[in-house]
Amino acid sequence: MHKIKKLSTVVYAISIFIGGFLAYFVRSSDGTDGLGRQLYDSPGLMKAVWGEEYWAGFAWFAFDMIYFWGGILFFVYVVWRDK
Repeated sequence: MHKIKKLSTVVYAISIFIGGFLAYFVRSSDGTDGLGRQLYDSPGLMKAVWGEEYWAGFAWFAFDMIYFWGGILFFVYVVWRDK
């Protein structure tokens, strides 16, 4: 069971790394990010807080944050919790 926990954690971490890299560091000339999402000018608050000039929209931003932080919480409190 311990090996399954480790494997699932590693797979999730790799997916976060690849997805995060494609979403936030890869930009194409046609105005999309590495995941194929259309990018728009960021609102002023997003530019001030995150420093992003372009973003895919609030729904994608919320999805990214929930996937990232929710996954971390899932692995900390469900997968790696000792019973």
